[in-house]
Amino acid sequence: MNKKNSMSYLDLLAWITENKNEIISCRVDNVYKISGTQAYFLKLHCKNSDKNLVIEPGKRIHFTKYDRQKEISNEVSLIRAHIKDRIINNIELLGKERIIKLTFMDRLMYIELLPRGLLVITDLNNRILFATEYKEFKDRVIKPNVIYTPPPPPPPLTDEEIDKLLKKGNLSRILGVPQEIIEALGISVLNRQELDNAVLKIKKLEEDIEKGNFNKCLIPNLTVIPLKFNDCIEKDSYNDALDEFFTNEEKAVIKSETDKKLEEEKKKLVKTIEEIENEIETYKKEEDKHRNIANILIANYQNIENEINKNLGKNTIKIKLDEYEIELDPKLSVYKNASKYFDIAKEYAEKRKKAEETLNNLKQKLKELDKQIEERTEEIRISLRKREWYEKYRWSFTRNGYLVIAGRDIDQNESLVRKLLEPKDIFLHADIQGAPATIIKTQGNSVSEDDIRDAAVIAACYSKAWKVGMGAIDVFWVNGDQVSKSPPSGEYLKKGSFMIYGKKNFINNVKMQLFLGLTEDFKIIVGSEEVVKKYSSSNIFILLEPGDDDPSKLSTKIIKILQEKLKLKGLRTLQDDIIRSLPGKSKIVAIKNKT
Repeated sequence: MNKKNSMSYLDLLAWITENKNEIISCRVDNVYKISGTQAYFLKLHCKNSDKNLVIEPGKRIHFTKYDRQKEISNEVSLIRAHIKDRIINNIELLGKERIIKLTFMDRLMYIELLPRGLLVITDLNNRILFATEYKEFKDRVIKPNVIYTPPPPPPPLTDEEIDKLLKKGNLSRILGVPQEIIEALGISVLNRQELDNAVLKIKKLEEDIEKGNFNKCLIPNLTVIPLKFNDCIEKDSYNDALDEFFTNEEKAVIKSETDKKLEEEKKKLVKTIEEIENEIETYKKEEDKHRNIANILIANYQNIENEINKNLGKNTIKIKLDEYEIELDPKLSVYKNASKYFDIAKEYAEKRKKAEETLNNLKQKLKELDKQIEERTEEIRISLRKREWYEKYRWSFTRNGYLVIAGRDIDQNESLVRKLLEPKDIFLHADIQGAPATIIKTQGNSVSEDDIRDAAVIAACYSKAWKVGMGAIDVFWVNGDQVSKSPPSGEYLKKGSFMIYGKKNFINNVKMQLFLGLTEDFKIIVGSEEVVKKYSSSNIFILLEPGDDDPSKLSTKIIKILQEKLKLKGLRTLQDDIIRSLPGKSKIVAIKNKT
């Protein structure tokens, strides 16, 4: 079984069958390029949740749970101009080809997963508005204002061609499916009758996939198929299998491309260093030579003066002394001739000095480049990490493992109460206007007072109390079934407001102290000291209080501390996560050890 390098028609069929309802009605919030690849990253706002879609022409399409380093280019700006803020009305395959068609209200987008595939955006009449490559192919033209036509399918095989392929055992070409599918179905064809049976098996598989009856099989570092096979890991969804497989492949591609660029830069730098070292050696030789000549002239003063007197009236004369042939000016004295050679030696000394300064700078740059190569490898590993659904909120855990989530704004507060708060959950709120709706997801269990105190830290620190510099604040908590969005008759609840029925339980004087650490999978964990101490994989963690440093400035300090204390590289890629974790202007009060 060969390693998969792009999604097959059956992969696409399975993915669309599984995810069609998930993608239809999603709005394109933004578009990026994934750094180091030819893939695009679409942030979608969908009915049930926000989603991130990866599209790589010629290779793949899938939702992703992994974060990436993203960039903006002229190409991305053009794609944004055509699809940003537009809603996806439909997604379909063009016949049995590996071409996806996304329909917007006034645009169409074609994603070709064929070799050298393109991403093409057209109007509703298929007139090309944008393409990732403009070119005249043998059988079609991709240019602005030209009608888009997909690559033509291969011509049907003749009987003679089928017989030849049968003899060679090339069933993939005959049946139009990857070899991995043939192997997984156990197809072995020796004659036409067996070939007919194989065709029926493929057709049955397609029908099953269209009905949603297929496996979600991942064979790590090898392939994803909609069938059971040896060493198969069954994932929760076909999308999860594709996401994990192609993201791992992406890591290897990005690392390879990055290593290649940095190594090329290093090679040029090393070559320049060698050239300058040779220049320095030449300058040193010339410096020594001209200084030696000057000294020789002075040491042989009488003989030189005699030679000058003999040749008065001439412009130049040449004499041989030691190993040097020396040019003299008879119009000048011996000392002035020597002085000329001392001046030339001085000029070479200056050139050598400047070259040595340049050399030292280049050697320092080479050291930094070696460090950058090492750091970049770590950055890639860290940046391509899995994002959990709750990370779009403010989040933490309690010491006993219960998830704590809090809203970042009024919309998220509203969403948390309406969609995620269950009757047996715990709802917390700081006793101040301007605080996040905070929830402990109890999974129906009774939670301890310590768990509630851990969550109270999140409710307090992300409230207005932090921003105004208070030292502490009270936090109240109730059960989920005491919270309602329904106001009493005749009253109105504004957005982000809730009714609390029954008794409120108070935790008094929750200090404005937030601890921050780094988990084993490179997530920034915040919360009470006990929580961060438990979930942080490192030996140190940081205590924050309200202060004067803005989040951007403070995040740089935190990265420096973590890298120095933990001897880790590549943590710069976590800067946005750290900024998102800070309640506002803050200061570092202490760096604490677990022990």
